[in-house]
Amino acid sequence: MREIYNPYEKYGLRRVVNASSSLTRLGGSIAPPEVFRAMEDASKSFVQIPELQHWAGKAIAEATGAEAGLPTAGSSNAILLAAAACIMKGTELEKYDPLKLETWTHIIKKLPMHTKGLKTEFIVQRSNRNVYDHAVECAGGRFVEVGTEEGTTEKELSEAYNPGKTAAYYFTDRTSEKRLPLATVIRIAHEHDAPVIVDAASELPPKKNLRKYISKGADLVIISGGKFLSGPNNSGILAGRKDLVKLAHLQAYPFHGVGRASKMCRETIAGLVTALKIYVKQDEESIFRAWENKAKWMVEQMDVIPDVEAGLSFETTIEEKEPMVPLCYVKIDENVFGMTGEELFHKLREGDPSIETRYRASSGRLMINPEFMLDDEEYIVTERIREILTQAIGG
Repeated sequence: MREIYNPYEKYGLRRVVNASSSLTRLGGSIAPPEVFRAMEDASKSFVQIPELQHWAGKAIAEATGAEAGLPTAGSSNAILLAAAACIMKGTELEKYDPLKLETWTHIIKKLPMHTKGLKTEFIVQRSNRNVYDHAVECAGGRFVEVGTEEGTTEKELSEAYNPGKTAAYYFTDRTSEKRLPLATVIRIAHEHDAPVIVDAASELPPKKNLRKYISKGADLVIISGGKFLSGPNNSGILAGRKDLVKLAHLQAYPFHGVGRASKMCRETIAGLVTALKIYVKQDEESIFRAWENKAKWMVEQMDVIPDVEAGLSFETTIEEKEPMVPLCYVKIDENVFGMTGEELFHKLREGDPSIETRYRASSGRLMINPEFMLDDEEYIVTERIREILTQAIGG
């Protein structure tokens, strides 16, 4: 097995080879050196945090095509603040300004518990739910599910609207293909003058998705800062309508609303904006080709092993079916090796270094994603798989 540097060895911890994706539990992504330089520079002085957030919001708005933006402490925090903004739409909070020395604590402390008289319902398709939407409920919201896992009709989506209770429609981009598309949700929501929140945290690449949701008419969009933007892991983006972003800002850190617990230091905000500017300028095509070449090389190495099937697969966007990420898949003959693909997945994870891949139970395939694999880690992955399979047959 090739030797690789482990910066965590001095702590008694294993290094992880990330052949899966940008996962929060692995630390997100690896930021460019310019991001850390910006963070270090920001650490050298104090600043009025609301002014820094406002400055960052302008950069976010420019990159996304939105009226306004807000840096957040991760995507989940952005969802929470988006929900809180929609709940407080039409209230006294609208007259306050986060850049002025005013006190609106008595209003924002209503959430999440004291919501009498507020619109707290968020309409969502049953087939469009995921674990992250719990952040809406943390803000004091309540989901009204429509349809089934098999789909939703336009009639169901429209009739769920309640003028005295509906705060917004909620949509997650990367879920079941059986859901109604975003364009339909936006049309129906806007017919009722209700905003639409879009969780697009993981929808990069392609780069054009930064602006796609706003251009389609979404009112608030959430994008992760710590995933494919390669900003700090605890950063996120909220972009959208100026009035709603302002309401979100009024409930965020450093103020005393539902977002207070999710602090975002000045260094993180500076790092996020730097990462965003770098991402916008990236040569997306050349990066994709580099991933594809690495995936093809791994396919070649795996496909020559007896009783192993390997090939190239592409992760695509749901609606446009565009290739996002090239993947190397590996499928082993369970009868020959005496183990399942899932057991191979766990053996890779349990080793040192730990190798994090994906396993698709529906196809029995191990999926190897090159996006966040560092130099020479493709050798480590293929060598480890060969080693495990050789040992399995007593070689």
